[in-house]
Amino acid sequence: MQRAYSKGRLKDFAKTAGSTRAVPLRARTVAALEQMPGKRRGILFPAPEGGRIDINNWRNRSWTPSLEAAGVKHRRIYDLRHTYATWSLAAGIDIFTLARRMGTSVKMIDRTYGHLVAGADAYERELLDAFDAVPERLGRYSDAEAEQDAA
Repeated sequence: MQRAYSKGRLKDFAKTAGSTRAVPLRARTVAALEQMPGKRRGILFPAPEGGRIDINNWRNRSWTPSLEAAGVKHRRIYDLRHTYATWSLAAGIDIFTLARRMGTSVKMIDRTYGHLVAGADAYERELLDAFDAVPERLGRYSDAEAEQDAA
């Protein structure tokens, strides 16, 4: 079951059908979650006294001090969305997949983060070269076979 907690209410669905997304968890995240005591079903990170975290208290008591301790300039929690996008592109996630995960368009990902796709030209060339190296794909044949047929 997928649920969302918003404005003090637990709902069975997200805001819209399009806003429901599955996000694959990294192996190290899954391992850390499995090590958590109690392996909760429900609230993954409860408030110290139990129940749901009051986001306003959390910002003041945890978020801001954590940023200061890490030497990171203050930013909104929502800004982590940009960190996710930047790291995903750096890891080689394609912009189509990233757009689907983030619930936006490929055009918007390209406009906002396209300049961060370092080495995209070289990566594309490698993919095309690898494709060309397997003549059976899509009924194609090699350049040598094409030359023989032309002769």
